[in-house]
Amino acid sequence: METKKVKLTQVALNEANPRTITEPKMQKLVDSILVFPRMLELRPIVIDETFTALGGNMRLKALTIISGMSADQIRERLTGQSVFSKKAQGEQEAIVAYWQKWLTRPQAVVVQEQSLTEDEKKQFIIKDNVSFGQWDWVALGKWDTEDLGAWGMDVWTPPPTDWSNGAKQGNDFSGGALPPELQGVDISPDDLPKLQGDDDTEYQRVIITYKKEQEQELCNLLGIEKVEKVLYELNEIVDGAV
Repeated sequence: METKKVKLTQVALNEANPRTITEPKMQKLVDSILVFPRMLELRPIVIDETFTALGGNMRLKALTIISGMSADQIRERLTGQSVFSKKAQGEQEAIVAYWQKWLTRPQAVVVQEQSLTEDEKKQFIIKDNVSFGQWDWVALGKWDTEDLGAWGMDVWTPPPTDWSNGAKQGNDFSGGALPPELQGVDISPDDLPKLQGDDDTEYQRVIITYKKEQEQELCNLLGIEKVEKVLYELNEIVDGAV
């Protein structure tokens, strides 16, 4: 199907779309679009005959937010991104110029499909947001963590090894960001499994949280048959001695 550009105000948000996004995630999406505007042409918004978004509802929301910014605000927001600062000066200037021009006439790149039935529209909305694959964490470990976070992935910064600098304050740790699943959990260093070894042994912890129904997936990932304890040493998994 052929893509085309239409006025941003012509495209309507799909209020029936059950996909939601948190405010922090929306701001990450805005940043991601600002630093990589060509992505909009590679992933056009899919609309129906009434110009209602079927796919790309969140990108449409993000573009609406961007359309309310000034050129100076966009420039300031871009300069605060590590991904933007890594680009050559010519690339930076081209991106800033793109958005300066875009603000004079905000547009959306769309693909229009007018032949879908109501049932097919519902299917498309859901299937467009369903992920059947999963990340290869070993391969992903070779990527830049800072970039992945800027691109919208949930990247966890482990708490500090020196717990004296990450003292418990209420139900949180001041020295390091806990993953969302552990934020607000009443936990202290004494509650964690004890690591074996003398005082000169350098150990690091990785805390994995999972739902009960994800236990088999975790076992497959770790190469174990069953989760039988809360503390495994790396050599147990690597050497298959679990």
